Amino acid sequence: MGHNTRNPEARATIYHLSSASSRQIFEDFRSSLTTYEVFDTLEDQLAELLVTRNPSLRTNPDGLVEAVSRELGDQGWDHYGCWAWYPWSRSLIRILNEADFIELRTNRNRNKIKEKEQRALGEKQIGIVGLSVGSAFAMSLAMERSCGSLKVADFDHLELSNLNRIQAGIKNLGLPKWVAICRSLAEVDPYFEVEVFSSGLTTDNASEFFEGLDLVCDACDQVSAKALIRLHARRNKVPVLMETSDRGMLDIERYDQGVQDYLHGRISEDMLDDMLKATEWTPEFFNAFIDLSQASARGIQSLEEVGRTLVGWPQLYSDVAAGGAHATQAARKILLGDSAPDSRIYLEWDEQFVESID
Repeated sequence: MGHNTRNPEARATIYHLSSASSRQIFEDFRSSLTTYEVFDTLEDQLAELLVTRNPSLRTNPDGLVEAVSRELGDQGWDHYGCWAWYPWSRSLIRILNEADFIELRTNRNRNKIKEKEQRALGEKQIGIVGLSVGSAFAMSLAMERSCGSLKVADFDHLELSNLNRIQAGIKNLGLPKWVAICRSLAEVDPYFEVEVFSSGLTTDNASEFFEGLDLVCDACDQVSAKALIRLHARRNKVPVLMETSDRGMLDIERYDQGVQDYLHGRISEDMLDDMLKATEWTPEFFNAFIDLSQASARGIQSLEEVGRTLVGWPQLYSDVAAGGAHATQAARKILLGDSAPDSRIYLEWDEQFVESID
């Protein structure tokens, strides 16, 4: 297992300026640097923050200047905000302190997400197993801050063929997927916490992975890991989401509400035991998760070609991105206590088109 806060190559280091000792630590660090870029828009960030708190300041420049002066107090700019250091891009970026940064970055969520709801979501922790489809879910969650922190489990490395569905630049090829994704998250929000299980989800670390989780997303390919997710989810009363990128299929499994049947009764206790020991997919396992009678025609055709002309199940970025968004909406409903029953639903956009009848 790897922990993201101990992997400086995948997270930003935050330097606070509020005290003399912390400013000295930053100045010592900055003096040790050679080549780096500086981005300082703190004045604009503070002005925007104050306008969001009092929209009338937008048309009152003198009032805004006065509000900025009050916020800074006697100590001035040198004592205000933080610096974020991004080692992979060698960038120093000046930002608001954590509470103000989060307040401003989520301001345009209001009132689709109310302030009280935003605070409640900030206390939640979500787990994601698998970072292909899971990367879209992770980014959607972080963009909205529909949770306060993530645990991610993935052992795979980024390959060029992954870039049809994972938003990561070619400079990240060959890196662990979690490194690429965590960097992307940190560049949006350096305060967003991510804990990494770099060996994936295993029987050895599953108990630790599930500790403290409020929800988990199944976005992995290994049948044994899928079984392990459901075994521990039921044991820990944690809801599960699974987005399959075919016909917009989204599974909502409410083990937190006392549901005992795995995957809406599609997986028996005996089948789960077999899955836990499995190293390969069988038609029975695949049908339990996908339901071939409901799969898209192209999905079924593609399945028949896997191992012959295709190396794996096809996934489009439009499907993956939509799936990440749909899963985030479902997660938000679950975490806020809204109605989201144990169910399998289809959200296929193409099926909204109906042929005209002459």
